[in-house]
Amino acid sequence: MNKSECGASEVNEKVPAAVVMGQVFVRRSTAALLLLVAVLCIACVALLVLLLAPDWRDPGGHMTTGPQSNLAHVFGTASSQGHRNPPATQKPQPTTTQRLTTTPRPRPPIETPTTTTTEAHKEPWEREYRIPRSTIPIHYDLFLHPDLETGRFEGKNTITIGVTAPINYLVVHVKQMNVTKTVLKDGLTEELINVTDAFEYEPNEFWVVRPKDTLQPQNYSLYLEFEGSLDGSIVGLYRSSYTTKDGEKRSIATSKFQPTDARSAFPCFDEPSFKSSFTTTLVRPSEGYIALSNMPVEREIPNSPSQGLTEVIFQRSVPMVTYLACFIVCDFKYVEVLTQDNKPFRVYSTADQLSRTNYSRDLGVHVLNYFEDYFDVKYPLPKQDMIAIPDFISGAMEHWGLITYREVNLLYDDEGSSSFNKQRVASVVAHELAHMWFGNLVTLEWWDDLWLNEGFASYIEYKGVANYEKDWDMEGQFVIDDLQRVMVLDSQLSSHPIVQAVNHPDEITEIFDSISYSKGASVLRMLEDFLGPETFRAGVSSFLRKFKYDNAVTKDLWTELEKISKGNLNISNIMDTWTRQMGYPVLSVKRSSADSNKIELRQKRFLLDPTAESPDDSPYGYLWDIPVSYATSVSNKTQTWFWRNNDTLTIDKPAEASWIKFNVGQYGFYRVNYEPSMWQEIIDLLMSNHEALSPPDRSSLLDDAFNLAGADMLPYQTVLSLVAYMKKETHYIPWKTVVSHLGKTGRLLRKTKSYPYFRKYIVNLVKDHVERLGWNDTGSHLERRNRLDLMALACNNGYEPCLEGAYERLVKWIKDPEYFISPNTRSLVYKYGVQKAGFEEWETMKDRYTKEVNAQEKLKLAVGLSSSNEDWIVERWMMLAKNESIVRGQDYLTVLNNIASNPWSTHIVWSFVKANWQYLVDRFTLNNRYVGRMVKYVSTRFTSQYELEDLMDFFQKYPEAGSGVRARQQAIEEIQKNIAWIEKYEDTLHTWFMKNAGKL
Repeated sequence: MNKSECGASEVNEKVPAAVVMGQVFVRRSTAALLLLVAVLCIACVALLVLLLAPDWRDPGGHMTTGPQSNLAHVFGTASSQGHRNPPATQKPQPTTTQRLTTTPRPRPPIETPTTTTTEAHKEPWEREYRIPRSTIPIHYDLFLHPDLETGRFEGKNTITIGVTAPINYLVVHVKQMNVTKTVLKDGLTEELINVTDAFEYEPNEFWVVRPKDTLQPQNYSLYLEFEGSLDGSIVGLYRSSYTTKDGEKRSIATSKFQPTDARSAFPCFDEPSFKSSFTTTLVRPSEGYIALSNMPVEREIPNSPSQGLTEVIFQRSVPMVTYLACFIVCDFKYVEVLTQDNKPFRVYSTADQLSRTNYSRDLGVHVLNYFEDYFDVKYPLPKQDMIAIPDFISGAMEHWGLITYREVNLLYDDEGSSSFNKQRVASVVAHELAHMWFGNLVTLEWWDDLWLNEGFASYIEYKGVANYEKDWDMEGQFVIDDLQRVMVLDSQLSSHPIVQAVNHPDEITEIFDSISYSKGASVLRMLEDFLGPETFRAGVSSFLRKFKYDNAVTKDLWTELEKISKGNLNISNIMDTWTRQMGYPVLSVKRSSADSNKIELRQKRFLLDPTAESPDDSPYGYLWDIPVSYATSVSNKTQTWFWRNNDTLTIDKPAEASWIKFNVGQYGFYRVNYEPSMWQEIIDLLMSNHEALSPPDRSSLLDDAFNLAGADMLPYQTVLSLVAYMKKETHYIPWKTVVSHLGKTGRLLRKTKSYPYFRKYIVNLVKDHVERLGWNDTGSHLERRNRLDLMALACNNGYEPCLEGAYERLVKWIKDPEYFISPNTRSLVYKYGVQKAGFEEWETMKDRYTKEVNAQEKLKLAVGLSSSNEDWIVERWMMLAKNESIVRGQDYLTVLNNIASNPWSTHIVWSFVKANWQYLVDRFTLNNRYVGRMVKYVSTRFTSQYELEDLMDFFQKYPEAGSGVRARQQAIEEIQKNIAWIEKYEDTLHTWFMKNAGKL
């Protein structure tokens, strides 16, 4: 924005026809001439500065801060586009080619000038990226018309704002929309308030309103009209589409706002600390469409027949944050059941897929009722809807009263869905319903405490599913699906604490990661274990009741739990060591030299890189208050404490005990390393009677051993001696751990001389299990999941009967699309069958993928299409996948990851990413966390110094990482570790596998 567009009226008031300069009166024409001369002089100085300045473009052609600083010194501003520079603490904003854009934003009809400032005298909306706490949104009266024909939306929004201290400006968030009208009124008298300026400050995504006079403490009404695009993105308010079974393409409007995209749908206070009520009106086509929002419909107002539109007014909402608002206009159908309080519980989908909503309906209402009883807090809204969206960037989103899902995570049927699909649907539904309390009823104060939302939902979901599916061993599955996976990430220097300070929107997006979700869930599980289930439940219930419809921080939860536990433990002190420093400890266990029945434990931070050193940046010195549990051959679980201010912990082992196992059930977020003789006792136990330990305990021993060996704290011979008992293991949970580690070991050894012997070792380890399980889809839920993992391990390591079985079934299905392959083995057939297939078979699979409606089946087919070992077919698939009529935008990065997971195709994907990086950024933006993580997923498979240097060159060429900053750090650290691992262990493992591959 510049003065020529909107500043004439105020300039004319301040510059009369004649200006007094000393005692001389200067005519207007003379003054104009003098002004012109002054401007030309300034321009000449600026040109001279630019000519004398050093080169101000980096090797990648990006502008640096050099000339901007010089221009600021000359002109008093540092912007060439009419915007001030962001504060020094703010990250640079993406360029216009790095963000999704709508049509150019016209200025609203307010004719006032902008204020020019220097870095030392910025305006408050330039200095602060957050909205002032002295302005509070009380209520939104929101009108939205998403036009499905034009792909545009328009709206009106009246925000009731409480001002608690005198202030001379207001700001609300806006992004990628045009604000076309601004009106400010007194909230009591409704009299107009003179607004001297209203404009967008894009660096902080603010719409700034400057009244003529200072606003005094009271309520005000801010009315805004706006417009934007429904196309070009699948966040904010956007248009999605699907094709009916009759071939008709249909469009819907839907929304996804978390964390910072509500501001792209309507002007708002888009921060989690602000809770407001909403009265929402949505405009829908009168024929064939419905409108949905967080609350039930209050009334509908048809427009004239010629317009063919209907206004749908919804009931006033409870207080909630903006990212929980949800607006949908669709032609979907629903199934319904009532909760225990007779509230409607509905699941919506396209009409063609309605039969696939029954499982999520039945499980969902059961879990909702269970959570009401568990939390002892009633579900507060009058209805609960869940809806499957054809295009959805996340797995699901917890919009209050209207949860939105990617289709694959909500729809299920026995004929087309695998056991994995069923568990995934159950887990995601339970996760989102847990958010109705954690996140929605009680909301984090700021994104630093994101884990209060996501960590709780990630843990409580297991309780919800376990209460419905009682034979799935969900407690045991937590160990392999959340805890063990995140421990790998948290053993790197590039990890971060659970409670993590965030500032920029990229940083907000970045912390939606496994630390916030899975580590948060893991420390809660540990907390429940040492407090006891009932104390934990009562403390959580007290926390929810106290902060109902309010915001909270981590300290608030600890305080409530301490009250319930009657102060027996200082929970804040204990849990801060787990939430406010990254990483976790390893306990070194050995017998006392003075008494073999006394066991001594020491703690230190566990790092996978044995050469890494922790920086001096932890308030606790990377020491933890550890709840230590153990069991022996003659005693059940015992619990004690290893306080961080003690050097050692000593416990007494019963003299008659033949073994001792620490961290019972792997409830503690730590690893255990035993002295050699104690490891041997454990190996002997597993070989003779492995069922003396629970499946999670067997799994934890295996996981600790592999990771300790990788960190050079345990010989690999010990690990592989431990693995030998797996010939007798039939349970899914220990096998899942071993399959994961052996898969990673194979990727690291692939280019070494050890690899053929490693493959022979794997086949000998699993072939008896594969033959026992066979291709018939029988057994319990966990047995079916175990069959898939073991057969994949065998196929992946060249077990010919497995590969032939997959190809044989694929050929039959290619010839006859009605040939039935069980849902649990389809992914095996598609992935490994296509590796022996030709182009015609691949092309048939691609055609069926394009026509397939079932999102779960499409994912299985996509894995198969991505698994060809012909380079030119892989290249063809990557190019076809760009076409959204073939691969939806939500699935595109998944396709690239699927291709990269095949070691023969990793380099193809990496070359594609390097050549098409700007395309990926333009399409998804740097703020999309999945883009940064996709680069990490591909590159962490690198194992050579050349590949590392190639990656570093790429990062240097494209230094802007957006929300992928931490992912880049993790990728570099992982590759360095891969290189060092191969150098250190290749020869040792080569010798061992040559000697032992055929002996199992």
